[in-house]
Amino acid sequence: MSVGGLAAGMAHEINNPLSSILQAAQVCLMQINPEIAANKAAAQDCGCTVEAVYCYLEKRRVLKFLNGIQEAGKRATGIVSSMLEFSRKSETRRTLADIHEILDKSLELAATDYDLKKKYDFRRITIERHYEPGIPTVYCSPTEIEQVILNLLKNAGQAMAGQSPHDKVPTIVLRTRRTDQAVRIEVSDNGPGMAESVRRRVFEPFFTTKEPGAGTGLGLSVSYFIIATNHGGTICVESEPGKGATFIIELPLGGSA
Repeated sequence: MSVGGLAAGMAHEINNPLSSILQAAQVCLMQINPEIAANKAAAQDCGCTVEAVYCYLEKRRVLKFLNGIQEAGKRATGIVSSMLEFSRKSETRRTLADIHEILDKSLELAATDYDLKKKYDFRRITIERHYEPGIPTVYCSPTEIEQVILNLLKNAGQAMAGQSPHDKVPTIVLRTRRTDQAVRIEVSDNGPGMAESVRRRVFEPFFTTKEPGAGTGLGLSVSYFIIATNHGGTICVESEPGKGATFIIELPLGGSA
């Protein structure tokens, strides 16, 4: 709840100056539009034409920069929106949810994950979706399931970031299918994989293979709690060194009240 409150506060504080930036960029583009009569009149008062001003700004790439500000602002707006949604995770409301929508939303959130020092950018990872059609809705807390999937995606991305750039193309595969009594979700990567001694301990609290300060070792243990305790499902991992890893989640049809 505290982290959710902090995320909501940050989102609102960021949103105010962000709105001003987007509005200012939009106004600048409007003020140099050759088709607006007021712009033509103002240019004539200055002894030139608005077309000449527009041409100059285009040649000096000022228009490109303004459009870049708008694009970056819209991207930041999406991040702010995601932070606000994260802040609502504490509500843990249960509802019938489309698993595929949850997976796609988690991918959108993961796309904002990057590390300049490690030259890691989630957007450079190839994503494959193998969704079985006709998957029934599941009674669950969408934000909690989203949290679990996001954690798995980020872990996979960060694991593959340590590989040589000459290795295979970093790829994450999302699969879904229905079993007799559950919906099965698989998150696979073609990263370095895990030794058996690591695989057996990945869901233990505070266990991590990351560098000091790079992780708390709580992500997978919290994910296990969400799936097993909160939703009555199962989560496990299959992995071998050099053969990537596959996390398998099964959520019971009908869910757990």
